[in-house]
Amino acid sequence: MEEIRILVADDELPARGELKYELSAIPGVKIVGECGNGREVLAFLKAHPHVDMLFLDIEMPIMNGLECAKEIQKMGLPVKIVFATGYSQFALQAFELEAFDYILKPYNEARMRRAVERLQASMDIRQTASVPGEVTYDDQKISIQTKDKTLRINPAKEIVLVSTEKTDRTLFYTVGGIVESRMLLRDVEKLLTPLGFFRTHKGYIVNLAMIHEIQPQDNGTLLLTMTRYDKQKIPVSRHYIKPFKEVLHI
Repeated sequence: MEEIRILVADDELPARGELKYELSAIPGVKIVGECGNGREVLAFLKAHPHVDMLFLDIEMPIMNGLECAKEIQKMGLPVKIVFATGYSQFALQAFELEAFDYILKPYNEARMRRAVERLQASMDIRQTASVPGEVTYDDQKISIQTKDKTLRINPAKEIVLVSTEKTDRTLFYTVGGIVESRMLLRDVEKLLTPLGFFRTHKGYIVNLAMIHEIQPQDNGTLLLTMTRYDKQKIPVSRHYIKPFKEVLHI
């Protein structure tokens, strides 16, 4: 298991202490630093760019977490950002900034552990450079092998949703069109979940940042309208309703 280097940012010293304590108890985790505001985070990352995960409080003085995340994007660093806040109204902004996760305070040990384990899983995939099927992962891009060519795309920005048919085909709905692969949906799920995707149904995986509308149904399920593919309604089945609402804090 590859070591995960984590930076902690929270303006409240007791909260930072609690966060460091809980994270340090997770196998394979190394706390590399702590910061009290967004400017300190940027300074730390400029000096130490090889940070794998950043637990970033949103409401901080001088520079808040959302402002800080925008600057990190400009720096082009691969650090995965886990936003933390006492309020749920920042969730949409967080996922628009390609947040790896979004956690409501007070910090929950099990919730933090799940976030770290997701990153560990994605790093394991990256280490082996491939998963069963026709898709490989490399840094921020994946390669999808079609019948006659290989496509290199950034999942967070270019994949809207993935679906499977009754045949052995998996369809990647991208901003540039639909791409067909023979990869199994369960392997796609392992690959994309750490990158901001969520399985809503046995036949669908969606990019959380590209959900345009959520419609409650009379039977207790949900229908999603996605960016660019607004005519296709994506179901959230009863099995996935609770974790889906938890991840979006709705």
